[in-house]
Amino acid sequence: MTYTQEEIMKKFGEKVKLYRKEAGLTQEQLAEKCDCSKQTISGTETGYSFPSSKILFNLSNVLNVSLAHLFNFGDDENASNKEIASLVESYMSKLTYEQKSLVLKTLEYITKQ
Repeated sequence: MTYTQEEIMKKFGEKVKLYRKEAGLTQEQLAEKCDCSKQTISGTETGYSFPSSKILFNLSNVLNVSLAHLFNFGDDENASNKEIASLVESYMSKLTYEQKSLVLKTLEYITKQ
């Protein structure tokens, strides 16, 4: 699928926001870690502006996600599966033992269907 420039900027911004929130960072914190302004992060997340290559690489490093994943908008099923697995792993790492056991039981139930 081919996207317009505006669609790419919007979808990319949504990905940055998703991973920023997953990392538990505010826009200000992400901006500080990426050596840019909060306005740059805000503009990126809303699709209003697009970051420079330097900030792109910083975003990838700080958010611990490949640029390929940031630019995967759901067209590539293999990349989408890897992204989902990465998010699940990240969420799982934050759970208590009891919560992980509940997730495991839920997954066992779902896969038996």
